[in-house]
Amino acid sequence: MKDVGLIGCGYWGKILLSKLKKLSNLKFVCRSKDNYIHQLNSVKWIFIATPNDTHYEIVKTCLASGKNVFCEKPLTLSYKSAKELFGLAERYNVKLYVDDVFNYRIERKQLFLQLRQLTEVIVQWESPSTDYLYDNLYHDLYLLYPLFSGTEKLKIILTPKLQINNIKFSYTYSEQKKHYINGLNFTHTDTSNDALKEMLVAVLENTSDFEYNKQISLHSNRIIDAVKKKYDDQTHIN
Repeated sequence: MKDVGLIGCGYWGKILLSKLKKLSNLKFVCRSKDNYIHQLNSVKWIFIATPNDTHYEIVKTCLASGKNVFCEKPLTLSYKSAKELFGLAERYNVKLYVDDVFNYRIERKQLFLQLRQLTEVIVQWESPSTDYLYDNLYHDLYLLYPLFSGTEKLKIILTPKLQINNIKFSYTYSEQKKHYINGLNFTHTDTSNDALKEMLVAVLENTSDFEYNKQISLHSNRIIDAVKKKYDDQTHIN
């Protein structure tokens, strides 16, 4: 088992903790504000589940210390800083992986079969999140990456609902989570496969496609940057 450390003890950090206890030799767990630097030498992998705005500095520190890093999505809050971190991983010859847990859902194969035939895609989320860009949209962008691959120009419409190219996104508030892509159910239930476990095993055993993960992570950051800019531009005009 790999020696790992976990930084982040919040909601998602606790979920990662429950998995890492069984899949690795967990050497330490700490919060983002704790002094974790002196513990880095005891591990090969660092798992980061801290607030989004802390990811950049923590990941940068861990990469510079020669550690492989798994980071909860998003890697950073901008495409530019995310690209910088992937560059640092290459420079220090270490692995960097960003959570893409929905790519490990068994429904993904069905989705890919559909994408070959679709001219329009409708995404529906109901969740208690108020940060739909990073909590919801980010997942859909990497799942639907084949529809964007090779497309630099984006057509973004914000109202009445978000539309990017030929994909329509509907995000609404609900206490119960529901997630559908063209009617295909990605909602996590007790009968769903353990996608989180499968992802973590693949990362730790080095069987994940790290280059593809880099592509979809940067792709997601790039499009979210464009959506935020579009919103800012329209707000400024109004």
